[in-house]
Amino acid sequence: MALCLAYLLSWTLIIAAAVGDLWLDEIWSIQFVRATGNPIEILTRFHHDNNHVLNTLFLWLVGVQNTLFLYRLLAVVSGMVALLLVGYLARAWGSSEALLGVVLTGTSYPLVLYFSEARGYAPAMMFALLSYALLRRNWFEFNPNRMIAFWTASILGILSHLSFVIVSLALLLFSLANEVRMESPHRRRLILLLAYHVPPFAFFGGFYVFFAREMVIGGGPVYTNWDVIMQASTLLLGFPGDLFFGGLGVLFLMAVLLAGSYTLYRNRDEQWLFFCFVLVVAPMLVLMFARPKYLYFRYFIVCFPFFYLLFSYLLCHWYRYSKPVRAGAIAAVLLLFMGQMYRVVSLLALGRGSYRAALTRILENSPEGVVRIGSDHDFRNRVLVDFYAPSLAGSHTVRYIPQTEWHREAPDWILTHSQEISYEPPPDIAVPGVGFYRFFAAYRFSGVSGWNWFLYRGNH
Repeated sequence: MALCLAYLLSWTLIIAAAVGDLWLDEIWSIQFVRATGNPIEILTRFHHDNNHVLNTLFLWLVGVQNTLFLYRLLAVVSGMVALLLVGYLARAWGSSEALLGVVLTGTSYPLVLYFSEARGYAPAMMFALLSYALLRRNWFEFNPNRMIAFWTASILGILSHLSFVIVSLALLLFSLANEVRMESPHRRRLILLLAYHVPPFAFFGGFYVFFAREMVIGGGPVYTNWDVIMQASTLLLGFPGDLFFGGLGVLFLMAVLLAGSYTLYRNRDEQWLFFCFVLVVAPMLVLMFARPKYLYFRYFIVCFPFFYLLFSYLLCHWYRYSKPVRAGAIAAVLLLFMGQMYRVVSLLALGRGSYRAALTRILENSPEGVVRIGSDHDFRNRVLVDFYAPSLAGSHTVRYIPQTEWHREAPDWILTHSQEISYEPPPDIAVPGVGFYRFFAAYRFSGVSGWNWFLYRGNH
């Protein structure tokens, strides 16, 4: 009963987080779909890092929708199934581990965020958990159909997002380690290893050559590896996002990995190797060989559910150990839950931005006819305006004016944006040769995906 309630709570959070405005990266994928004549062109025309192929194919199937939630349906269903898989994998340790694993995963802010966003991260996480579950089950009870299912899950994971290769590499290393430890003949071990992993890696090789090798990167802020690691640790643990807690989070993650892996090793559970591979070794190897110019914590999101699995195992082990340790385990769960829910509540309240509400406010305060809108970033904000304005305009005609045209045709409104949650906009903007704009309203977002919008009304 408790586990069912945990599933219901988590699924409710995912669905609630999926109700709201789409932000730039989601709309960008929809633009790819609207510009294509057939699904093949999704692979052949749009060699872009925002083209998460499986998600883009789903958007093509969905077509044009007035209900924005439908664009996020693949992510929502993937998130729900991922939670079922977390419960299934943790159940091998015990019912308490299954319950805690689902609670930690289902209330994690970064996972609720990406389980409810129309991109490829949610299916990538689902297929990561599924491929691991299938591979482990087949070691205990071999079934050729299960092997085919493993190949399928791995291939769909790669199509979901290229970061899935981290999990594929971890599974390869884990299989290699287990085959070395087995006492069966060398030839049989080699054949099994190749049979499991050659098809997924062959597909990845072809996918890289024909799609990813010429991929265009959409750009964005450049972070150091250390910045990304600290952000990932604070989001995983629900810590505040400053420098001190970033460093503390990294130390805490290392402690959990060491303690959890050692506890599994002492209990003769071979999974300790996999958690080391998927949480440390494989991400480091991918970083070393890929050397990406743009690096973000979400590129490692496929590893996050496995951290919560390991953490749930460790906490339940501590809980059973002794009363003083039990109190510490309970305190850790409560602190983690409260830290995550603070951000989750903000996500449910503010979403990824309130772009429709902002444009509606502009239209309500503009005379009928042409409404001219400019902004501080012609690409980011224009994509949003062009996507939402047609369904909101009514008797108005919305025209976006690029900055290069302001001296010829001054905008009536200027939108400014910021991805800093607490940013306070100036009371007015003076544009030389164009006019004076006074602050009118602010529309906030919850963080990570999306941004704040600030409306300025012209006085010229």
